[in-house]
Amino acid sequence: MKQFSIIRKTPVWLSIGAVVMIGSLFMFFSHLRPSIQFTGWMEVVVDQEVDDASVTRVQESLTAEWYEALVSRGTKDGFWKIVVQQEFASNDEVSVVTSAVQDALLDGGTIQNKDQILELSIIWPSIGDYITRSAKSALIRGTVLMAVYILFAFSGMRKVISPLLLAVVTIVTMIFDVSFASWIYGISMAMNPAIQVDTIFIIALLTVMWYSINDTIVIFDRIRENTLDYLDASDEEESNKKKKKAPKKAFNRQEVFDTSLWQTMRRSLATSISTLLVIAAMYIFGTGILKMFAFTLWMWVIAGTYSSIFVAAPLAYFLSGGMQSDENGE
Repeated sequence: MKQFSIIRKTPVWLSIGAVVMIGSLFMFFSHLRPSIQFTGWMEVVVDQEVDDASVTRVQESLTAEWYEALVSRGTKDGFWKIVVQQEFASNDEVSVVTSAVQDALLDGGTIQNKDQILELSIIWPSIGDYITRSAKSALIRGTVLMAVYILFAFSGMRKVISPLLLAVVTIVTMIFDVSFASWIYGISMAMNPAIQVDTIFIIALLTVMWYSINDTIVIFDRIRENTLDYLDASDEEESNKKKKKAPKKAFNRQEVFDTSLWQTMRRSLATSISTLLVIAAMYIFGTGILKMFAFTLWMWVIAGTYSSIFVAAPLAYFLSGGMQSDENGE
């Protein structure tokens, strides 16, 4: 039975990938809601009950001061508290927000005097800033090292496909993985206000990015091996050309790419399914942070598996001139 040609449908896969990437990034950034770890927050603890009306008054008071803060309520050590999620650019902004919150609580009757404010804390987004800087540093260094590795590991096939092109394709595939999962995350943030972009999101992002790159490299390595087999056979045929008087066999780029994909298909699917089963167990039996971490990982493993097969290889085929070769009958 003849195998389905994935590479023959390259324009379809790349069109779907482009639409998904653009739509996903729009969905994510239009509903982006950073957690307090990235924005910072103010925590006001009082010895009186804080109801929904109190939260609404504080929210309206801050809106009147042109602050788009997110106000919520909760408890701390048996006392009620109001949490104002707001990024503070200076101490002056801290003073303005503090006065607005205190006035709203006094005017609404939540407290009778400022002495009933037991604690007022300002938390700057130091944790989020540190995680963001570390993530950027790890991403840049990892990407550079990955590109250097590809340049050397795939140098033997430069007659057919440029190693630099493969490095670029790997980076584009990585961006696709991030955007695909971000689409689902954007929908989740739109439906559930409790879901925010936090440090767990960043950690899961870095984890699956390198997982996806590994899967892509495995497919590229199979393409490299099949290409080198062709080059070796071609050199041998060239040396015997005078004796056999046979024409040199043309390199069938589409066949090499398709064969390589199907040779690695079982391995890719088996690895992804086994990983998803472990993540599913984490999600079902985990709670809190572990459940959210598993949910984020789940999305990116699916994205990484899809992109390795239907984005990375077809894009490398397209950029290496595969479509033109087909049109010319090479």
